Order: sequence, then structure tokens, then C-alpha cells
Amino acid sequence: MARAHSPSKLNVACDVLLAWRAIANGVTASTAKTRHKYWQAWCKYCAQFNNIDPYLTNISKPEKAILITGFASRARTGAFGLGNQVKVSSVKDALAAISKTFQLVGQQSPIYENEGEYILPVKRCLEGFRREDPPTIPQLAVPIAVPEELAKLSYCSNCQLQQAIGDLGLIGFYYLLRSGEYTKPRMVKQNGKMVPATRTRQFRVGDIGFFKNNKVLPRRSPLKELLTADSATMKISNQKNGRMGQTLHQQSTGTLGAVAGLARRVHHILANGGDESSVICDVYFNKQWISVTGSNMVHAIRESVKSLNLQENGYDPDMVGAHS
Repeated sequence: MARAHSPSKLNVACDVLLAWRAIANGVTASTAKTRHKYWQAWCKYCAQFNNIDPYLTNISKPEKAILITGFASRARTGAFGLGNQVKVSSVKDALAAISKTFQLVGQQSPIYENEGEYILPVKRCLEGFRREDPPTIPQLAVPIAVPEELAKLSYCSNCQLQQAIGDLGLIGFYYLLRSGEYTKPRMVKQNGKMVPATRTRQFRVGDIGFFKNNKVLPRRSPLKELLTADSATMKISNQKNGRMGQTLHQQSTGTLGAVAGLARRVHHILANGGDESSVICDVYFNKQWISVTGSNMVHAIRESVKSLNLQENGYDPDMVGAHS
């Protein structure tokens, strides 16, 4: 600001503040929080040494490499988290936070030799961590019998929460949704306010469209009529993979299908005072609104696998989950 002429300082300050606000909005709250956390840890780490500032000015390349790999090792121990050793992916997150902060102030990142390529000491350090890590065990894909069993078990109960879990299981399976797209969003605090941790937006009632004989079936139709819909669409607002303004479409497959599940979810929400802005995981339960969580879904899916005795066919219940 010292370079700006006095009459223009206020306007320039507004320009800068608006620009940085846009920069902050350019990433998710979770990403911004992670960068801030690791940058603070990096500043404290550098403060342990004489005459070394976080931007590593006036020190040699070998010294930079020693500091960065030392910080990576400290991150590996879990010192910046819960104290338990973390996997190499978390160490990479810590290094990425430092690199991004350097770039945001217009400096060259000391962590990368070229775009996307670590300097050799860091590269070999991370490779060593990777070799020590246990292999990642992916969740098993489940057959259609699992979400159908989940719905059957849910509707053996009069509990609205259990029934919502059953319907969401069908919706998630047929529409190939990620757990974060149809369950309670994860929130973090940013600038004193609770905001969604990711860019993904959960599907809302207003994103759902029902059709019968190629004509629109209003969402506020009676449940009996909604269940006769022969297809339904879900409009994507903003998802993790960058899809926006698209629609997902499914044909009806009966009462144990995604269209029927959507019909029951939409009717339940609207019949109990919800509106088009309500997310489809909302449930009016015991005279209050709650939301189905990812943990609810994981537990229900595993119980369905056990109910079908799929462990006899090689399905370990502990290896299935919301991504199955």
C-alpha cells in the first residue's frame, strides 16, 4: 500500500481485499484449513533455527533440502495431528501446503524441481515413506442384492430414520453417488462460521424431477402418485469431480428401485414442512430434523451383507462401506 498514491489508497485496498477474498473462495474450506494448519507448523519448525525465516531467504539449496525433509519426517510422526504416524499422503499434504503458500506470495516453491516433480531428496524421502506404508485395501463392490436387502430391513421398522437409510441406499447404488453427495455434509469453521468442508453440494429436493409418460410429475403430488413415476432425474449443482449443471437419469425398477426411493424421500421431507432447499438426507424424526450420516450408511450396508450371509461368498463385512 505504501506504493499507492494517497488519494487512491482506499480504492486500491478494496481491490486487494476483493482479490484475496476471491482467492480464498477458489478452494474449499477444508483445503484452506489444511494449508493454514501446516503453514503455521512450518513457521514454528523454522523458528527452531537461527536466522531462518519460513520463506527460506538467504540459505543454500542443501540447507533447504535438509529443512524440508526434516519437516516431512516431523509430519510423518503425526506431530501436527493426533500424534500417530500418518501415511505418505498426509505428508504430501503438508508439503503441498508449504509449496502453495510460497506460490501465493509470488515465490518459487523450494519443494519442486519442475512442475509436479519433487526435488530429489524430497522425492526419495517420500518414496521411503511409501514403501513402509501398508497397502491400501479398497472397499469391495457389492451386488444389487445388498441395497435391496438394506431397503427391506429398513422398512421392517416404523422408524423414519431407518426407512430413510434404506431409501438412500437404493438411490446411492443406482445413481452411483458418492457418500458425500447424499449424506450429511461435513462442516468446518472458517472465519468464525461453519461452512461445508468440500465443494460437493448434497442433492436437494429441488434437484429432483419425476416423470410419467414423458410428462413432469409435480414433486408435491401424493406419495401414491409419485410412486407411479416411470423415471426420475437428479440435477447436479456442483460436485467434487467438477460436474455442474448435468442431470442423472434413472428408469423405475419398482418399489425396490431408486425412483421409488426418491419418491419416498421427497414426499417425507415436503410432507413434514421441508422445502426445495432441504437435502435428501434430511429426516423429520422425534419432532425434529436430523440428517443421515455416512456412518449410518456404512453400518446399514454391513448389516445387510451379514443378513444375506455374503461372508460365505467372500464378502468381509468390514471391507464394504458407503463406497461399495
